[in-house]
Amino acid sequence: MARFSAALEESPMSLLRRVRMRHAADLLAANALSIDQVAISAGYQSRSSFTRTFRRYYGSDPSEYRARAQRASSATAMPTEDAIEESAAA
Repeated sequence: MARFSAALEESPMSLLRRVRMRHAADLLAANALSIDQVAISAGYQSRSSFTRTFRRYYGSDPSEYRARAQRASSATAMPTEDAIEESAAA
């Protein structure tokens, strides 16, 4: 464990938690699974434990994170008036 921590500059549990939270964030942004299903997929047996860890890691609840990701996704998916005018001019 000491060699692992020295090589990667974090403990194995810290790395595992980071990978699980990134996986959960990706699933939440995709909006394909319920939060309970995301928790199970990320390796948590209870939604409350998952929510506490997610909140510590990202600073918001999974449902809030999902809502922000959906807003960001829809904002980038909608063409702006300038882009429409540019494509019409071409």
